[in-house]
Amino acid sequence: MKKLTAVSLALLLLLSALTGCASKTSAPIDMELTDLVDRIYEEKDPGLGLMTMSVDLSDPDQLLYCTGLASADRISEAVISEPAISSQAYSLVLVRVKDAADARAVAEEMAAGVNPAKWICVEADDLRTAACGDVVLLIMVSSTLSITADEIVNAFEAACGRPLDLK
Repeated sequence: MKKLTAVSLALLLLLSALTGCASKTSAPIDMELTDLVDRIYEEKDPGLGLMTMSVDLSDPDQLLYCTGLASADRISEAVISEPAISSQAYSLVLVRVKDAADARAVAEEMAAGVNPAKWICVEADDLRTAACGDVVLLIMVSSTLSITADEIVNAFEAACGRPLDLK
């Protein structure tokens, strides 16, 4: 009996050690990006007249302008949600990475590469990135608006239905 208990404990320790070494990458978000944008806005309405559209990954200028990414090599799709009136500095971007392990690096590249003054006459001064599974969020907004980047990040987390991998 003692031998069986010892073997069982050894197997349990081995199993827990192997589990601890497993990848910490979250499961993919099983939702269309445009639907995820809608869920974010159900959680927190920015109070702006917004349009959501796909980003053409084959157009390097549009890709850089919208996402801050110089290449679409690590992403499979992207959407952007911005005001129909461009004099409001607000931009929400979601990208789906091909490998969730790249989410942090893609988020960092987006934050470093995006132009918060891309609207020319207005500028975003509140910029955040976050990631959940295989989806990266970039939000930038002017502090003159009645919404903050933190509020959108929190709405993103609620829309994903689980804790963020990068916040």
